[in-house]
Amino acid sequence: MGGKEIESGVEVKQGQARDVSYEEAIVLAGHGKFHFGLLLVCGGCITATICELLGVGYLLPAAQCDLEMTDADKGLLGSMAFIGMLFGSHLWGFLADTTGRRSVITLTLFVDVVLAVLAALVPSYWMFLVLRFLAGFFVTAPQAVGYAYLGEFHSPSTRAKAFVWAAVFPAIGLIYLPGVGWWVLPATWSLPLPWMAFHSWRLYVVLCAVPSLLTALGMILLPESPKYLLGQGRGDEALVVLQRVFSANTGRPREEYPVLSLAAQPNSSGRPAAGVNPKSPLAIMRSVWDQTAPLFTMEHLLSTFLALFIMFGIIAGANGLPTWLPELFNRMAMYETAHPGQSASVCGSIEGLIGNATASSGSPGDECLAVVETDVFVNNLYVGVAGVIAPVLSVFLVGPLGKRTLLILSLILTGACGLGLKFVGSSLGFLVLACIVCAVTEMCISLFSSVAVEMFPTHLRAMAVSLSLMFGRLGSIVGNLMFGSLLETSCPATFYALGGVLIACGLFSFILPRHGKFQN
Repeated sequence: MGGKEIESGVEVKQGQARDVSYEEAIVLAGHGKFHFGLLLVCGGCITATICELLGVGYLLPAAQCDLEMTDADKGLLGSMAFIGMLFGSHLWGFLADTTGRRSVITLTLFVDVVLAVLAALVPSYWMFLVLRFLAGFFVTAPQAVGYAYLGEFHSPSTRAKAFVWAAVFPAIGLIYLPGVGWWVLPATWSLPLPWMAFHSWRLYVVLCAVPSLLTALGMILLPESPKYLLGQGRGDEALVVLQRVFSANTGRPREEYPVLSLAAQPNSSGRPAAGVNPKSPLAIMRSVWDQTAPLFTMEHLLSTFLALFIMFGIIAGANGLPTWLPELFNRMAMYETAHPGQSASVCGSIEGLIGNATASSGSPGDECLAVVETDVFVNNLYVGVAGVIAPVLSVFLVGPLGKRTLLILSLILTGACGLGLKFVGSSLGFLVLACIVCAVTEMCISLFSSVAVEMFPTHLRAMAVSLSLMFGRLGSIVGNLMFGSLLETSCPATFYALGGVLIACGLFSFILPRHGKFQN
């Protein structure tokens, strides 16, 4: 090796490779093929989560007859996965910090696939609702833990761009959903089963879980986070993982990795006290408390508040609006079909169709018609394409602007566009603003996560991100219920609230530190 540099700024000579800090060791492992595969799998976690959460938006118009749904039922269905995520976020953050990132992600992805198959086969709305809750409970782990897992394989110099590139993967889900939906949902075939008729939308439920299956298979091929292993006092195992990363990136034998041992982490995650059964309920509750309480001490209280509030607003915009976009696009298209040559704002379209919407909910003798306009799929494909462009642009902007400044500008922009959704007077204008809101807020999740992980030490990082995402799910729940309950009674209020909370998040982002307290 001699004094050869593996990454700019770090040089390790023979005889100086013992008890190397993790920050130096991860730099010396290089950056290359391994990180490309890592990005694909961790990005797949995000895509799988998006497909599970937002795929239900296409079911709102398609399944309303089979599941006998009113608008209030649709709002509850759109929220149920987020309610499940709210209950699961804390648990999965704790398990990821105490049992490992990789095992938690892999298990929950496989369970999500099983739940999707079951959901496609249940006959009633309430059974479907319960399975949506369970799907949300399990699928919260891949996204929340996936960010921590991705970041811990990166040095500070590459971590920010890795998170920004990860923001491309929600867009893949946003393209996959309408693309598959356009192929499947308009079909009118019906497969009779002893307990129900299997229509095309049920096949769509299963197809929404395909990204979960592919990502779970990819996660099996990856190792556990070396930073987690080191924090657990398993330095030898962490070193083996870093040797594997080095070999994959450089094409050289693992034995040439220029680190012989790793310096112990100063803050290891706590274990149950001696004499206490680590699997007992008391020990588990104590461990959860020990893992969570430090986030609310004076040292971390401001960071915790900012992480929770800002993520609440970002995910309310990133998930609340997209869940309802197929329904909103469908109603605007139905209005324009019923009134040729005329266009109206989204609220004007909804008000113009209130009579038809009431009729479609049906009385006992009426035939229910589930109408899904082609514009729903076309417009949402544009939203997905915009979701690819936004993070790619941000990759080039994050360097000169910095993560904090880019986050502030992005949130204020999306807030203004969220307010504009109420005022724009055509479906084309609504589409343009919706593309900006959905694409940029999705990008902001990854961007803010890269800021958040540097605000907390390693042993609290996964829990902090999981808690922030838990509050984000609360924002999603509020957003979905708000759309379901207010669209026909107070439509403008939904968009005032959407734009207002995003602008507020942008203003609070001025308080964020320019550089994380635990950047390394």
